[in-house]
Parts: sequence; C-alpha cells; structure tokens
Amino acid sequence: MTTSVSPSGGLKGRKVFVILACFFGTVASADTFLLTSAVRTWSGTEATSPYKAGQLYNRERALALSQDARGWRLSLKAEREPDGAVRVTADARDAGGAPLSGRALAAVLERPTDQRADRKAPLVEAAAGFYVAVIGDVAPGQWDLVVDVLDGSDREFRRRARIVLR
Repeated sequence: MTTSVSPSGGLKGRKVFVILACFFGTVASADTFLLTSAVRTWSGTEATSPYKAGQLYNRERALALSQDARGWRLSLKAEREPDGAVRVTADARDAGGAPLSGRALAAVLERPTDQRADRKAPLVEAAAGFYVAVIGDVAPGQWDLVVDVLDGSDREFRRRARIVLR
C-alpha cells in the first residue's frame, strides 16, 4: 500500500495576492510618509510669489547700482557667545574711510534652506561707525548674515555674508 502525500498549502493564487498586497502596501505607505514629511518641512519655494519677485528685479538692480556708487564698506562679523547667543558686529565706513555714524542698521540671520528659521535684530551704535546686535536662539550651521543700512524705511546699502556658526 502506497500513500501519496500532497504538499499542504502550496503557493496558490490567494497567498500570492496577500504577499503582493503586503509588499506594495508597505512601499506605498513608506512613499506616502516620505512625501508628506518632505512637503511639511520645506515647500521648495523661497518667494511667496515668484512672478512678483521677478517684477521687482529692476528695482533691486537700481538699488545695487546706487549702492556701488556710494562706495561704502561694511565689514561684518558674527561670533557665538558663551550663553549661546550670536553677537553680530558691523564696521561701517564711507568711501573715504570715515565712520558712518548715526545710521540705522538692521541685521537678519537667514537660514539658506528655511525662511522660518530667520532671526532679525536692530544694530546699535557702540562707537563711531561700529554697530552691535545680539541675537538669541540661533541654531548651529550655515547662515546668511544680511545687514541693511536704512534711511527711514528705505534701504540705502546692503551687505550679505555666508557664515557658519558652531
């Protein structure tokens, strides 16, 4: 007497379907999570309206030309203090090298990848042509330091420097 043993539960249509559904469901779930995380953390746009930013190009170009004609120099420095804040200093000089006194200066630490991390502070004149600001809550990493010399609400001069804070 011979008995034949049939394989139990071989790889049949239902099992193949469940395996494929689990595999592609896992891939789709991971893709959805990564896509959602990417969109929430960075929208990919710097300007709220790229069209309007393009329209302002001629104004920015005219400001840059008038800034060059002035011949001013603005030396910038940013250093981390022991308490974790960042001290921003600006040494402002006119075309002849004389200090630019009595000006309103504003500093902005801009995160190159995320506008939400930007930090602003007015600079206070500590000595003739030497301005200082202390900005708290600044994470380590790469930043753009932007300092504007203001005339009322208008910008007369802008200096931008890429810095790395530790």
